[in-house]
Parts: sequence; structure tokens; C-alpha cells
Amino acid sequence: MILAMFLWSLQAAPPAPQAAPPPDCSAAVHRQFDFWLGTWDVMPNGAAPAPGQKPATNVITRAHGDCVLVEQYTSPRLTGMSVNLYDRTRGQWHQTWVDSSGAAHDYWGGREGDRMVFHGTTPAGTSAHLRMRVRLTFFHESADRVRQFSERLNADGTWSVNYDLIYTRRKPS
Repeated sequence: MILAMFLWSLQAAPPAPQAAPPPDCSAAVHRQFDFWLGTWDVMPNGAAPAPGQKPATNVITRAHGDCVLVEQYTSPRLTGMSVNLYDRTRGQWHQTWVDSSGAAHDYWGGREGDRMVFHGTTPAGTSAHLRMRVRLTFFHESADRVRQFSERLNADGTWSVNYDLIYTRRKPS
């Protein structure tokens, strides 16, 4: 019996099961928002900077196995960031934005033609409990220009402009 136990202990242990590889984010659907990647100067549409005023800066990079776009926004009065990804479990893009005012914005949507369109909710004023419905559209105007257009849903079912921004790709220094 002892000899049998000894011989059994000399047998090789079964191989450990192989972990499944993480999901791959290289499919075309994961690249739909790539036009937004880069370092941008951001100004209100149609506005020129006042003398001595610098535009806001927005830097969008890939992270986490190229599955997530991370936005870092800096302006004279506000800083913020967002995480953006194609959620394969829902078949939609998701964006969560947070900023230095303590606000959180949540959006869902996807590619519609040459633009990305998101719908979601954002804080409505300074009350912690009021939210408004918002439509956020990113227009890929050229390799060096993106327009971000935000609208809020009114009680009568019409849309009003929240803001209209132009992103101009910053030239390498």
C-alpha cells in the first residue's frame, strides 16, 4: 500500500487549465470613434479666442488593451474626463463624463453615418436631483477637425442647444 501511494505521488500533476484570452477589441466597431483620438484645441463654434485667451485642451488616448478611449479636458474654468467604449454586451457605445464641478454625465449611442450620436442625462442646474435628457453628437468634419454639438430635450419635445464646440487638432511642436 505504501509503495502504491509512493508511485501515485510520482505521477505528474494534471496540467492547469488555460485561462481564456481576454476579449479582443480590434474589430471595426471598436474603431468607430478613433477619429476623436489626438490632442485638440477646443473653442466654441464660430468664436475666436480673445486676446491672450488660450483655447481649452482636450487629449484623447487609447487605454486598457485599446478597448477604452480616455478623454482629459482642461479649460480655464473646468477640468474633466470621460471614458468611452463599445460595450459588446449591449451592442452600443457608452460614455461617462465627470468633471471638477462634481457632475456626472452618462451617455449611450453609436455611429450614425459619419458621426457618433449619444443620448443620456446630465445634471440640470445646481440641484443634485435634477437631470435633463441630452443628445450629444460628434461630427468627423476632417482629419484635423471635429465638432461636438450638445442639445437638451425641452418639455415640449423640441431640442435646444447646450453648446457647440470645434476641436482643431494641435500641431506637433
